[in-house]
Amino acid sequence: MSVRALRWVLVPLLVVPVAWLLFTGLGRDPREISSPLVGKPLPVLSGTTLDGQQLTTDDLAGNPALINVWASWCTPCAEEHPVLLGAATDHPELQLVGLIYQDTTDAARSFLLAYGDGGWPSLLDPDGRLAVDLGVTGPPESFFVDASGIVRAHHVGPLTEETMRDGLALIGVTGR
Repeated sequence: MSVRALRWVLVPLLVVPVAWLLFTGLGRDPREISSPLVGKPLPVLSGTTLDGQQLTTDDLAGNPALINVWASWCTPCAEEHPVLLGAATDHPELQLVGLIYQDTTDAARSFLLAYGDGGWPSLLDPDGRLAVDLGVTGPPESFFVDASGIVRAHHVGPLTEETMRDGLALIGVTGR
C-alpha cells in the first residue's frame, strides 16, 4: 500500500474520534460535575464550628439540609451569599451548614461581617479533609440533603435563585 493510500485510511481514523470528542465536550456545562454522593447518604462530617461548637451530621438528622462549601478568598462565594441568606430567611425548616474550606477563622469571620452572618453553623476545614470526604473540587459547592440524610443534588459554582429553588425542591423544601 502506498503512503498516499495509507493517508486516506489513517487520517479519518485519527480525525473522526478527535472531532467527536470536541463536539460532545463543547455541549456540556463545565460546572456540571457529577458527584458519586448523589443518591447516597451524606458522609459523616464532624468538627468545630466557627463559634467553637461541635457539629456532626447526626445533628442534621430528620431535617432537610444544605451543605455549602465556601471560603473568604472565594469571589463567587461572595456572589452567592445573598442567595444563602434568602434561603435561610425564607425556609426556617432548612438546616444550612457552611464548610469553611482551607481558610482561617479570622478571615471567615471578616467575610461574614462584610457580607452578613445568617446565623447558621460553619464547620472549620483548614486542611480540606472534610471537603475531600465530600469530593469537593473547590468552593463554592453545595450539597442538597433530604431529611433522611440522602444527598439529592450537588451544585458546583455559585448558587443562584433558580439553582437554589431547584435544589430545595429535590429535598422537599418548597417556596413560601
